[in-house]
Amino acid sequence: MLKSSLDTPSLIIDIDLFEKNLIAMRDFAASYGKKLRPHAKTHKCPEIARRQLACGNCVGVCAAKLSEAEALAADGIENILITSPISAPWKMERIARLNAAIAGLQITVDHTEQIRQLANLATLERPLHVLIDVDPEMGRTGVAFAEAPAFADFIANYPQLILDGVQCYAGHLQHIASAAERAAESTRLMKKGAEVFNTVRKKYPTCQIFTGTGTGTSAADLMLKEVTDIQVGSYCMMDSEYLAVEHTGPAFATALRMISSVISCNHPGHATLDAGTKAVYVTPGAPPQVINGNKIDKSFTYEWNFGDEHGHLIFDPAKKLVPGERIELIVSHCDPTVNLFDELAVVKGEEVIDTWKITLRGCCR
Repeated sequence: MLKSSLDTPSLIIDIDLFEKNLIAMRDFAASYGKKLRPHAKTHKCPEIARRQLACGNCVGVCAAKLSEAEALAADGIENILITSPISAPWKMERIARLNAAIAGLQITVDHTEQIRQLANLATLERPLHVLIDVDPEMGRTGVAFAEAPAFADFIANYPQLILDGVQCYAGHLQHIASAAERAAESTRLMKKGAEVFNTVRKKYPTCQIFTGTGTGTSAADLMLKEVTDIQVGSYCMMDSEYLAVEHTGPAFATALRMISSVISCNHPGHATLDAGTKAVYVTPGAPPQVINGNKIDKSFTYEWNFGDEHGHLIFDPAKKLVPGERIELIVSHCDPTVNLFDELAVVKGEEVIDTWKITLRGCCR
């Protein structure tokens, strides 16, 4: 049976589909004259980050948390942008150490107190490169569009900090079902971010980066002339959540899969899998899907209602499964599902050819 050497549940990545995804996004961005800054929060794997960089047209990688950036740096990855603001005073020394350890650290900032803390770091051996995080009307992080130019002026008071650019990431738009609606809303917000970028870079020549974007909005955002690079993450793996929305641009394959197995099938029309909520992250409206080869098998439905250890698989009562039968799933949401595992089994066809460590697993600080 499929990947029979693997215990279950296991995460696998199809190397052929994965490499096609890397090339497709690389060439798609390059066709618009843009660079990639792939986000490691999706895969949490230094080996994947290295392969993304080696594929070309990349200016670096992203990390969501300081601990993710530290783990990437410890594995030899440089040119890292931390995309979430860091404001806790007890983390400032860690920033200084990381800034000394790698040549290409950049961090996002969105508050004057954060700037004061960074500027007052006595252990800052060299200038720290920062990007202004602007709020795309999401309310999560970032400075309001109208307030960003004044915030740039505040940063300019501190020579220890170098303003490299502006970040505008509309995470709340990535899974809008309609491609047209998603593109229109992203274009509206990214144009506001572009106005900020144009205003700031006229006054501060070091401001040369306008970054943001996710896999879902990449086709629209690449069309904006001001965008310099895109922070796409899920494209290299993909999941059920992305399969549920319309797409324009390249068709990225579901390279990430989960191998599960039937542990009980004593009732007609349903069986119990060994992949419950401790193995597959719960995303309402986008449950895991059964896949055979590279085709989704709509005769099966996965439900979450069997709890932490168990997945509920529903099918036609005429169909028969047996204990130990392997079921291959497309996971609901790749990022947090990957965070539940220690490694990825790399497969080519039916053969497991390698294992990649998910080194950034649990790096939430």
